[in-house]
Amino acid sequence: MTGLTLRKPKYSGSVESRRLAELARAAGLGDSPDEALQLHRDALTLVGTDEASPFVADVLRWQATVLRDRGRTSEAEPLYTRSLDLSIKLGYDAGHAHALNFLGSLAARRGDVTRAANMMTDALEIAERCGEKRLVGMIQQNLGILADMRGNSSAALAHYRVSLRTFEDANDLQLVCWVLTNLGYLHVKEGQFDDAHAALTRALGIARARGDLMTEAVVEENRAELFLTQGDVAAAFAPIQRALAIAEQRDDDLRRGAALKLRGAFERLSNRPVEAADALRHALTLSAVSEDALLGAEILYQFGLALAASGDEKHARTAWNSALDAFERIAARQWVTRVRVCLTEGPSGRYL
Repeated sequence: MTGLTLRKPKYSGSVESRRLAELARAAGLGDSPDEALQLHRDALTLVGTDEASPFVADVLRWQATVLRDRGRTSEAEPLYTRSLDLSIKLGYDAGHAHALNFLGSLAARRGDVTRAANMMTDALEIAERCGEKRLVGMIQQNLGILADMRGNSSAALAHYRVSLRTFEDANDLQLVCWVLTNLGYLHVKEGQFDDAHAALTRALGIARARGDLMTEAVVEENRAELFLTQGDVAAAFAPIQRALAIAEQRDDDLRRGAALKLRGAFERLSNRPVEAADALRHALTLSAVSEDALLGAEILYQFGLALAASGDEKHARTAWNSALDAFERIAARQWVTRVRVCLTEGPSGRYL
């Protein structure tokens, strides 16, 4: 990435097209992602889809992000690629870095962690050269997610802290909320329950105040993870139901699958293994549609637990072996260890 000529071309595009794009960004986080997609299309129509401008590169990327956030990975990818190609053509370095970062997030979702890390590292170098502090913070957060996926909690925490400090200094509440959500989830997995509760409570307050339903759903999922991990099964019910309701409201298959994973665990821990298995079968289908490799592997793990609880040890082991293969491909070390324990010693009867 050496030898870059850093340029920030001026935006083109009508005032009305910019207004539509801003409306779309707000709608994409709320209860109207379909409206957001249409507003993005309208904005592009106004400026002309053949126009080569940073504004068009941004709108393509924003449109892709609405799709990505709903689990429509394959639909999002070509839009990110178009945004990347246009940004490179224009010498629009911030757009180049943004598109690389988001394409890296798709690679991470699909379980290609090495490719994701390479893309994000390249994006970080460009963003730092551009002086794009907000983007640097976003990439640091994504590098933290990758480290967390690999089971490197200390590296994940370091990335999250850098990211959180960047956004708090800028008073960027949207991104503060996102980092707190990921940080809270990391604390849950590390057994730091007080810290997890504090981070997720703060994140939930920000998401609700801003009308950010997409993030609110993720926070509620993580709160349910906290309660289930602590063994407070009853307390997990409300956040699971809220997460499911938001997923239905936004027609969001990715969040629906994640919430159903938790619903399946809740049913199993409530001594309803048949209902648990049904919820998890549905979740598996949704994770496959959204191409989320880590989520799919986690669902397989829970599916094995549900089958074992119903007395179907043979198919439980099949599910765990499939989960093990998936976790090994992702290099999710903590999960690999957990599944191997299940296969050799049997399930513990807990959430994880």
